[in-house]
Amino acid sequence: MRILVVDDDTLNRFLLLHLLEQQGYLDCYEAENGFEALSLASRVKPDLILLDTIMPLMDGYELAPKLKQMAGNIYLPVIFISAIDDDASLARCLEVGGDDFVTKPFDKTLLGAKIRAHARTRLLSKKATEQNIQLSFYRNAVEREHKIVEHIFANALTVEPALRKFIDFELKPAGDFNGDMFLTHASPTGGLYFLIGDFTGHGLASAIGALPVAKAFHTMSNKGLSLMEMAQTINATLLQLLPDEMFFAAILVEINHSGRQIDVWNGGMPNLILQNHAGKITKRFSSQHMALGILDANEFEADVERFEAQYGDRLIGFSDGVVEVENELGAMLTDLGIEQWLEAAPDCNVANLLGKLENFAGGIERKDDVTLVIFTCQALTQVDRFSQASQLPVKLVLELDHQLIKSSDPIIELVTMLTGQLNLYGVHSQVYTVLNELYNNAVDHGLLKLNSELKKTDEGFVEYFTLRQHKLAELEHGSIGISIQYQPQERLLNIEVRDSGNGFDPAVLARSLELEKSYGRGLPLVRELCCSMQHSHHGSNVSVVFKI
Repeated sequence: MRILVVDDDTLNRFLLLHLLEQQGYLDCYEAENGFEALSLASRVKPDLILLDTIMPLMDGYELAPKLKQMAGNIYLPVIFISAIDDDASLARCLEVGGDDFVTKPFDKTLLGAKIRAHARTRLLSKKATEQNIQLSFYRNAVEREHKIVEHIFANALTVEPALRKFIDFELKPAGDFNGDMFLTHASPTGGLYFLIGDFTGHGLASAIGALPVAKAFHTMSNKGLSLMEMAQTINATLLQLLPDEMFFAAILVEINHSGRQIDVWNGGMPNLILQNHAGKITKRFSSQHMALGILDANEFEADVERFEAQYGDRLIGFSDGVVEVENELGAMLTDLGIEQWLEAAPDCNVANLLGKLENFAGGIERKDDVTLVIFTCQALTQVDRFSQASQLPVKLVLELDHQLIKSSDPIIELVTMLTGQLNLYGVHSQVYTVLNELYNNAVDHGLLKLNSELKKTDEGFVEYFTLRQHKLAELEHGSIGISIQYQPQERLLNIEVRDSGNGFDPAVLARSLELEKSYGRGLPLVRELCCSMQHSHHGSNVSVVFKI
């Protein structure tokens, strides 16, 4: 322990230093006046001051507060040494910042006990200050990390601006981070998807699974996948990611382009309610499944419930933070309570419901996150399903020789590459049908010279495909060229398929088209799916324009 003795009397300083040495305090310094004491204290940083009251130039009463100020927030004990022991003098010592006093002549036992007592307090003060510095550092680090996480969540968990006009929603976290989720995405087939979810608990720990869920949801929505595929994929992702005690209750909803056909997968969430324009609850999509992130793939069920709603009907969803809100008596709102509110006020919006929720709670702090969502059934023709489509004009040319024609089926790979690279998932099925029919027409009639007349009977069908396999295996020359030009501004695909065959007689083509029309496939089907279809080079070249 480092002690500074301040006294203008040389003998007193000598006696005090000798006494301190006997007590085992060897790291001691001395000063004969206030100015010297301040200079020395700034250099050696003493742990305790023994200070005389009466000194020339600067007395102890003036020096004490200056020494305290130099010590900052750390406790620096100042023990006054005085021959005066009247109450007024002792009170003044304490008023100017002194912590204790010792009267002359010195009692070494009493002085030693007081030094040890103040030394313990000084040590505790230094530890507390160090801990406060560490806590401040960690608090600043946590706040900085929270801001980073908030920024990431704010950008990752956004609702598409174009879809906000169709859905009324609000999320109210119980802490800094929201364990509830609400996501939407336009379907490439013209409708929309949305997800209402609730991770176990609330705060940062419950929100940590939000990023992989959002990534999976947006990726699969962009591809137009089914709710079954979404539920299975998110379940597998969370099963691998989350600890055993965490799970994700969720409602997945797909609404088709008409705005009336509703598909719902509900796992562990409160009822999703359908209310007609008169206020009557016409359908409750109750939870039919376990929450996500619990069951293995072989146990998981992804069945979807479908319902045909009417225009003007309202689809209302909420997290369990809504139905579990308690009033001043400790009673929960429950599903029945919110249904009564909805029936009493059929036109109420999310803001109205949140107001009722606050009134019901009576000022009691919420224990869980709250999410409310309302979708009014309407035609979704304004949803731009091609907003994610590439805006870069592309031309793709594919040349297939007889070896590739015999050994591969290029159309699946071609269409997957085309729709994947250009984000045209919504027309994947139609583009596949067009290209597949054109390609098979080029192979069957252009190269293999097969006659569609064979397919008039069941036996002819079998003979046709048997002959096709035989001729394809023996094919020794020939080629097919496929050219696809993507025009993003016009939203068109110009597709051309040509073969190296000799073409055909127009009369034969007419009969073939009439026959295939009766089957609901072939070139007549292509003609129905496309804006136009033209033949050239005696029929060995077919060009179509497909409207995206």
